[in-house]
Amino acid sequence: MLMGLSQTRMAWLLLIALLMCGCSFPEDHLKEEAPDRPCADTAFEVGLWVQAEGTNRTLDSPEKIRALVKRARAAGVTDIYAQVYRSGRSWFRTSLADDAPARRFGQEPLTLLLDLTSQGQGNECPIRIHGWINVYALANNKDAPVIQELGEEAVLRDQYGYSLLDYPTSGAPEWTKGFGPDTRGIFLDPGNPDVRQRIIDLAAQLVSDYPRLAGVHLDYIRYPYGVFLSPGSRLSSRLNFGYNEGSVSRFEQASGRTAPRAEAQVTDTDVAAWDDWRRAQVTAAVRGVYEAGKRIREDVVVSAAVLAWDKRAYGSTFQDWRTWSEEGFLDKAVVMNYTEDERLAAQVNRSALASKRLKGGNEAHRGEVVIGLGAYKFTDQPAGLWRQWNAAKEAGADGVALFSYDQMVDNDAMWTFPESHGQD
Repeated sequence: MLMGLSQTRMAWLLLIALLMCGCSFPEDHLKEEAPDRPCADTAFEVGLWVQAEGTNRTLDSPEKIRALVKRARAAGVTDIYAQVYRSGRSWFRTSLADDAPARRFGQEPLTLLLDLTSQGQGNECPIRIHGWINVYALANNKDAPVIQELGEEAVLRDQYGYSLLDYPTSGAPEWTKGFGPDTRGIFLDPGNPDVRQRIIDLAAQLVSDYPRLAGVHLDYIRYPYGVFLSPGSRLSSRLNFGYNEGSVSRFEQASGRTAPRAEAQVTDTDVAAWDDWRRAQVTAAVRGVYEAGKRIREDVVVSAAVLAWDKRAYGSTFQDWRTWSEEGFLDKAVVMNYTEDERLAAQVNRSALASKRLKGGNEAHRGEVVIGLGAYKFTDQPAGLWRQWNAAKEAGADGVALFSYDQMVDNDAMWTFPESHGQD
């Protein structure tokens, strides 16, 4: 019956028939699947650190993981730094750590988190997940597999020859002249090549086994330092670390210099060479993680939580994050700018973001700089946190990250983000 009709009339008749039967076009179907609200602008990161063993113990419960994702999506979080390796324990399956936490419920925590945040969840926006690794810090876990397998020489010794295994958990021991480490507990020796390879292997397994993981996030990627801070090894009253026999031997063979152990007769040149050597050990670990990760998956993001003052980080903890970023083997530095003082926070921003304005180096791959804000300091006054958020954005930061979810989880006022509520 339609054979005599023109193609135009046939098209109109088909259109009328479709409308009368209530049929929808493919475009209508896509529109129905779109989010009710636009997804957050991911050009400016809104990050959130989620601790594994904080007060909320988020990763120990499927219900708490679901609550985290629901809250994060509603607020416009773009990136979650999920602590999947801490003190020798892991929240993903691996033979390189005690992975009992990954087996506490039917589906391992990291997989569930990725399932809930990945693209393709109906009308929900994706959130990027970064596997947060505490690199050298082991808290007080003397039974960590890395110690059991590599031996006690994997643990740092101070310049007096004492291992951090010998330190009291309550504070500084009597031989340190009143000084104590900045972070109590056990630290691994960055100068130990077996320790370094283990960290690289751990990060590589994350990238390989979890292709939906956006990145690997390195924390405690430094030496501990004595409180009060001292400029490297130049002060006789300082307390610092790395004086394991194997590391001292490797340094002295490589440099022809003498390590400045207690009572050693050394020159300024010896001291400078020793500090440079320790700095190079931390840098080698970051580069190793970066290169191993990129060989597996080129788009993986390697980031690090870094000390706010780059010169202090460089001189006292041997964390040369400025170089890592400028030379192209750190995709993102997340600067821990934890203070209630807005003027001090602004100074940290200017210092941290200076590298983005420098010429030279690998400018094509210079890493992003995200400002980490201490949300835990503002639980009773979140307006101060939002002012620091806006100040960081105005200063040119690539984003902000909040530490941490544990202090925010039950406080509705902490979720009225400037980005989602249009605050000035």
